[in-house]
Amino acid sequence: MKISLKWLNDFIQIDDFYSNPQALADMLTKAGLEVEEIHDRAKDLKNVVVGHIKTKDKHPNADKLSLCQVETENGRIDQIVCGAQNHKAGDKVIVALPGAVLPGNFAIKLSKIRDVESKGMLCSDKELGLATESDGIRILDANAPTGTSVSKYLGLDDVTMELKVTPNRADCLSHYGLARELGCLLNRPVKKIEPKVNLMKDSGAKDVVGVTVENSDLCLRYSGRSLRNVKVGDSPAWLKQRIESVGLNSINNIVDVTNYVMFELGQPLHAFDADLLSGGQLVIRTAKAGEKMTTLKEQELTLKGDELLICDGQKPVAMAGVIGGLNSGVQNTTKNIFIESANFNPMAVRRASKQHGIDTDSAYRFARGVDPESSVLIMNRACELIQQVAGGEGYAATFDFYPNPVKKAPVGISIQTVTDRLGFDCEENLFEQMMKGLQCQVKNSGGGKFVVIPPTFRFDLEQEMDLVEEYARLKGYENLKE
Repeated sequence: MKISLKWLNDFIQIDDFYSNPQALADMLTKAGLEVEEIHDRAKDLKNVVVGHIKTKDKHPNADKLSLCQVETENGRIDQIVCGAQNHKAGDKVIVALPGAVLPGNFAIKLSKIRDVESKGMLCSDKELGLATESDGIRILDANAPTGTSVSKYLGLDDVTMELKVTPNRADCLSHYGLARELGCLLNRPVKKIEPKVNLMKDSGAKDVVGVTVENSDLCLRYSGRSLRNVKVGDSPAWLKQRIESVGLNSINNIVDVTNYVMFELGQPLHAFDADLLSGGQLVIRTAKAGEKMTTLKEQELTLKGDELLICDGQKPVAMAGVIGGLNSGVQNTTKNIFIESANFNPMAVRRASKQHGIDTDSAYRFARGVDPESSVLIMNRACELIQQVAGGEGYAATFDFYPNPVKKAPVGISIQTVTDRLGFDCEENLFEQMMKGLQCQVKNSGGGKFVVIPPTFRFDLEQEMDLVEEYARLKGYENLKE
């Protein structure tokens, strides 16, 4: 999983690690979350700055080249030869100065082009590795500050890390989940998620998508909300930057929000075009053998009969937890949507994903376990962001099917048990601090005995020895004696 330090900093203060990300990586690795790679994105754009074209003339020795005088910092003018045709005097552009090394190990040097000196290169998004194709060089906003590092101007001055998350730590497959872990390791506060959704005061039941859950064994919780009059389009720059920082491609503002929230909070979401749902309803049921559906990736599937489906009044519109259907996805013409935030049986999702050879970020998370208690909270977070980037009116009515709420059993443990098992003294105050840092409910019964109720997002904390292991992990395995 790829994470962004700037994104993490939204939830826990870690900006003191920006200049030394290796220290943070070492801390996570020691705690069992192995950091496989660190990527300082700003280094990729070293010596790449915002430039201001002062003049543009024809190259004296080449008809298809232009000769530009470009201000690259206050008062400094550099002469640059350019082959693109989409720029003019007065434009703000991206300039790679001598010393820059662009993707593909393309080093920028002082050079002569057709006997004319050129002190850099005007760049396209493709040359910067920001796009696969580009039509000419990138023209920036007129207010872009000349001389500013392009990494800072475009919000690319970030450090990303590639983490190897073990199957038992599904709670760390998001930025917020990792922030909770760092909150415990660093003993720092973690910001609460408190979304604010603008809801219609008198929404009634008109145009609200109806939901029926037929298989509660495979669908543990199903939450959703209808929103109307959204405007589908390109995502704003900040949203594109965030999802691209973790390796995703921007699709449109609605889909980008669902992906953003999944990487932010760990809950896979799906947005349906409500007007494409036959009968204005959704039915969660098991597939019929031989039934067919076409996925968002335009794959036609023949179902075996044990997959869990999301259907409308006539047909399948999604394979639960795995992938949406082509017949109900958000399009540029979409006006009304239904946001799904659900919790599906991990084994059912894993089986369906493997049977049909479909690997998605959604299936990856559901197969490992998603916290059912946070479904509505995260759905509201998605609605909040959708209203920020696409407008829309939210219906006050929330569908929430949750017949058997998850309750974690209390675990009794003594400090002496931890000491005996690990072979070094367990510090009572530190044990209590760590358990609370993991967001467990902790009751000190006196005499070195505690009753601990783990949070619902920690599927791996169920018995006494699990808590012993947590103390060893957080204290540091290096404390274990031979």
